Amino acid sequence: MLTCLDFHTHIFPDRVADRAIAALIEAYQAQPQGEATVAGLLRAMDAAGVDRAVVCPVATRPDQVVSINRWVTSLDRERFVPFAALHPDFEGLEEELRFLQDQGVRGLKLQPHFQGYELESPGLLRMFERLGDFVVLMHGGQEIKPIPSVPTTPERLRALHDRFPEQRLVIAHLGGYQMWEGVEESLLGQDVYFDLSYTFDRLDDAAIARLVAAHGADRILFGSDYPWMLPAQARAGLRRLGLPPEEEQMILVGNAMALLGL
Repeated sequence: MLTCLDFHTHIFPDRVADRAIAALIEAYQAQPQGEATVAGLLRAMDAAGVDRAVVCPVATRPDQVVSINRWVTSLDRERFVPFAALHPDFEGLEEELRFLQDQGVRGLKLQPHFQGYELESPGLLRMFERLGDFVVLMHGGQEIKPIPSVPTTPERLRALHDRFPEQRLVIAHLGGYQMWEGVEESLLGQDVYFDLSYTFDRLDDAAIARLVAAHGADRILFGSDYPWMLPAQARAGLRRLGLPPEEEQMILVGNAMALLGL
């Protein structure tokens, strides 16, 4: 029986992990807390008592989509839940979606800033029209290293949700990293999920607890954003909130299992 599922992790194939993480360190001006490989994530999961983790790849170019998805779908399904990489400019969308469905993939990860598009771009809107039952995990808010123009503000995410209200949408970082006032104004109470990745120790525990209560614990998902935060650090943060045990268990695993049909 699963007791904890980390909904937001990032790893890379061993042969490219060092190069990929070096580029991200340069972009974020931040240091990872773990090794961004299969083995590194498994060690971090075991240390934190995490049974399974959603692996969230990002295709920064359309030509990366196929190779990334062939790799992520090869991972051990006992410990990992693969999400897909897609890009609005990828031309083989229908065929790739059929492949992902055949592989039992339940969701995909989008990161508009690093992928180079806006939420209003025609390519993204066309892609959303074709996603059907796939869960979309979308970056929300600022980046670790602040950027001047943020494509995923709470207001723009709300507009996307209003345009596609049936799309199952998870917004990372409690709805909008470092933009939580906007989350309160635009996203609280909407029929979207928030994950808690890279939120603890960046936002006051009392503020996190207030946002969780206002949005509803049944629409909150545990996540770490490994390797940028360790699952153990995220679990410690969740415990500090002092939620009722049934709500904590929903956040740790129950909500994710229901959303993903596990």
